[in-house]
Amino acid sequence: MSSGLLELFSGIGAAGRAWGGSVVGAIDQNPHANATYRANHGLAPRAWNLAGVTAAQLSAFQAERWWLSPPCQPFTVRGARRDLEDPRVKPLLRVLAILCELRPPVVAMENVPGFVASATRGELRAALIAAGYTLDERLLCPTSLGVPMRRQRYYLVARLGRDGGHRSQFETPAAAPPARPLVGFLDEVPEPALYVSEALISTWGHSVNILEAKNPTAVATCFTSAYGRSPVRSGSYLRDGGGVRYFSPEEILRLMGFPGGFAFPAGLDRHIRWDLAGNTLSVDAVRSLALET
Repeated sequence: MSSGLLELFSGIGAAGRAWGGSVVGAIDQNPHANATYRANHGLAPRAWNLAGVTAAQLSAFQAERWWLSPPCQPFTVRGARRDLEDPRVKPLLRVLAILCELRPPVVAMENVPGFVASATRGELRAALIAAGYTLDERLLCPTSLGVPMRRQRYYLVARLGRDGGHRSQFETPAAAPPARPLVGFLDEVPEPALYVSEALISTWGHSVNILEAKNPTAVATCFTSAYGRSPVRSGSYLRDGGGVRYFSPEEILRLMGFPGGFAFPAGLDRHIRWDLAGNTLSVDAVRSLALET
């Protein structure tokens, strides 16, 4: 096997950006995510449905490290928490069966905190332990790394043949003071179209999180793929010299830890960019796991 990374449910490629080294393959069905991945990583993801993938297809990548970011909807309130009854779990279960057969040295995964109490996690743990993996599970939020954005997530790192005992740490580390204030992540000249109407603020202002751009302790709430469509519980708003506005997709990417040179393909609609940014990973959080692997 090579030492390369295989990104499954690869999105726009946050795991490969965080873990470094060579990425030998990526798989995702979202065409906009795949176009963004290709533009920034020089690798074209395979648009395969992982519910029907074969062991031979995944073995051909010869990857020693596998990263999984399966759909979170089966484990969220908005997704009705159908867990194993949700058809969107099938790709994860298929990949789990194959990786337990092929047994790559390192497997890692991310999902929402609701995954911790799921029956799917129970099946995942049982299968990996039976296949000889030692598990390290935790909840981690970028705020504990000094990033001014809340995005608590479940992370798993499974290592083959290490008998150090399984570890599950579900008390989130305390938030650290922002290493960089929020203003350092913002666009120099915001797009006028990002500013919201007074009607929206008067209607929803009591239930939205509005941050002051110059507040050095401001911390954004978690941005989701519904940002820009749902006025509440999808991410913070920002008050600056021009009024109250949305965060741009590029600002969200910076908060997610993506470097300045990372860019969406030209002409991609803002709502699609928000969707891709809201579905990606915190590069800083994933990198903190990689340093321990």
